[in-house]
Amino acid sequence: MIKEKAISQKNILHERNISKDHFIIENKQEFAGYHILLDLWNIKFDNSIKTLRKIICEAIKISGATLLHIHLHRFGKEKGISGVAVLAESHISVHTWPERDYIAFDIFMCGDTHPQLAAEYLIKTFKPQKEILKSIKRGVTKIVK
Repeated sequence: MIKEKAISQKNILHERNISKDHFIIENKQEFAGYHILLDLWNIKFDNSIKTLRKIICEAIKISGATLLHIHLHRFGKEKGISGVAVLAESHISVHTWPERDYIAFDIFMCGDTHPQLAAEYLIKTFKPQKEILKSIKRGVTKIVK
């Protein structure tokens, strides 16, 4: 088991342990990882696959995750982009609606990663006028005493 300090959604340092199967033990709970749903409205983005790939790769690097593969697909000229970055620790998926200046991310990571740092980077980069962030613990198994 690896013991480390983690930054919570509220940027408060707390103790966290990582099991051999990459489950997290934090605040007396054991769980698979955090799943962050991030909606960004009225964003600053050129809707370029090249730009989006670069931004996602940087978010992955900042989070401490390991990129295995990334695939992004455009649905026609000046249309939205959908894609997924497959990580050793899970995934980041993305869907853009350029006609609405809206982008949606799912960030799910287990183990010794910090998905909240990826979310913070995406918010900082896209500069939305409105953001909605929901974070849930996936695979909660038990309370640890």
